[in-house]
Amino acid sequence: MRNLPEGIEISEKLLGSDAKLEILVLFRENPGLVERVDDLGRRIGRSGDEIKAHVKELVDIGVLGCKTVENSGVIYLNGQKVAQIQKEISTTLLQQG
Repeated sequence: MRNLPEGIEISEKLLGSDAKLEILVLFRENPGLVERVDDLGRRIGRSGDEIKAHVKELVDIGVLGCKTVENSGVIYLNGQKVAQIQKEISTTLLQQG
């Protein structure tokens, strides 16, 4: 396994699939979006089952958050974590440049 700086390792996890990228773009283009996984899937033309694992990985990284609203689990963008990751990636790239 490669020993990558944390910022680069996280970016590879974030961009490791088209589905993850589509999910992240959806949230970035729709600030304040709070959706169930099935609804996220429909918005990007995929099934909830198809994106469930991708959403879980993004929640595990901390980029997406998960909470319960009216007895239903919903997903939202964790803006603070996104900003932290962007800073880490920028710092890593500057150190390598």
